[in-house]
Amino acid sequence: MAFAVQYGLYHRLLREPLQAPDLEEVRQGLKRWIKVAIVWQALVLAACVLYLAAYSSRHGQGVAWISPAVGATFGTALPLQFVVMAILRSVRRRASGDQDGRS
Repeated sequence: MAFAVQYGLYHRLLREPLQAPDLEEVRQGLKRWIKVAIVWQALVLAACVLYLAAYSSRHGQGVAWISPAVGATFGTALPLQFVVMAILRSVRRRASGDQDGRS
């Protein structure tokens, strides 16, 4: 679920601004996405801490009880790889356009 929300935030808030020709629109889109992504990650981490605090005294012998918290943490981190690649593609496209005399 954390993966889907994080990827959905990128798709909804950042995908179109990265394709925009206006650099200011890209900048505004990045600022908006970063703010929302940080809030989302803070919420996920807070939920993980609450989960670990609630179940730390009641878990069995194994370590499988921490898997939901680990899954949520990785689930919110993995889509960031896609976002970084999209940002790099946008920057590279702009840099190659500037070199060719286009803006």
